[in-house]
Amino acid sequence: MTRPQKPLFTMAMTLSAVLLLLTLPAYCGPYLSYLVTLALIFSIFALAYDLLFGHTGIVSFGHSIFYGMPAYAIGMVTSTVLNNHNPFLVLSVALATGLFLGAAVGLICSFSRGIYLAIVTFALAQIFELLILSDPGGVTLGENSITGVRPPPFVFADLSVNLFSGTGLYYLTLAFFLLVLLGIKLLIGSQWGQVFHAIRENEERLLSLGYNTRPYKILAFALSGGISAIAGSMMAFLNNVVSPSMVDWQIGAEILLITVLGGAGTLIGPVLGAFVVVFTQTFASSLIGGGNWVYVLGGLYIVVAIFLPGGIMAKLSSLMPRLFRR
Repeated sequence: MTRPQKPLFTMAMTLSAVLLLLTLPAYCGPYLSYLVTLALIFSIFALAYDLLFGHTGIVSFGHSIFYGMPAYAIGMVTSTVLNNHNPFLVLSVALATGLFLGAAVGLICSFSRGIYLAIVTFALAQIFELLILSDPGGVTLGENSITGVRPPPFVFADLSVNLFSGTGLYYLTLAFFLLVLLGIKLLIGSQWGQVFHAIRENEERLLSLGYNTRPYKILAFALSGGISAIAGSMMAFLNNVVSPSMVDWQIGAEILLITVLGGAGTLIGPVLGAFVVVFTQTFASSLIGGGNWVYVLGGLYIVVAIFLPGGIMAKLSSLMPRLFRR
């Protein structure tokens, strides 16, 4: 009997997953659609972080900057500064903010390595959080948050299409997720991706060969910042509010744990980690109370660290040969 080929099996699984996500709102309720939208948002954020951590080998505790500040840029455009809800302007400003902050933080961090670089990112995250809470010029509203940041529905003739709430936002987030997934797959297979991997494996050797790694680090930060900005924007639209918790350094630590849980340096691992964490939080909160789910999640991280040191994806990869043999 002919054994199934691994590429064909992988393609079939990928197409099945995409088809499932495309048809999900048709046979599930609004709450499940909300949860999957939330998981897709964290998947985009985890993919952005994994580009820096898993593929370039840079540990950052400041990714909340690239997630929260573009959301605050949306809040300023739509509410506290311009009062402009044009969706193209809103998304463009958010993306530009993520790219710019990513490049700026990358430039600062390119002068340090290892644990010192992680400390620098942590300090920068604290600075930005204090900046938001101080409410400079009344543009961030401090601890009060910014509400009403969703753009209005698109109107074509007599047809109104709302892409920023409910099912419309689900499909918009799914579209961004698929684009980010495809873009990162192409990037890590390109020459830039090979240099990112070389920096992760042995930056000293790369320097000895005459490569200037600083521009590549800045590029990795900028791309990661831009993708994180997409996740932050979708979260702002999902909740219709931008709060200081989006800039808290803990969100950066959480996305690090999500990436490690799923499997850093893999394409699907961060996505699996995001879905596991979102649904674990939901079901644990419903079973043992909203304030106690962190204990379940902490136990999950401990189990993975002890028994699955490479993350969930590493275990699945080791099971695949057995599946093919059968």
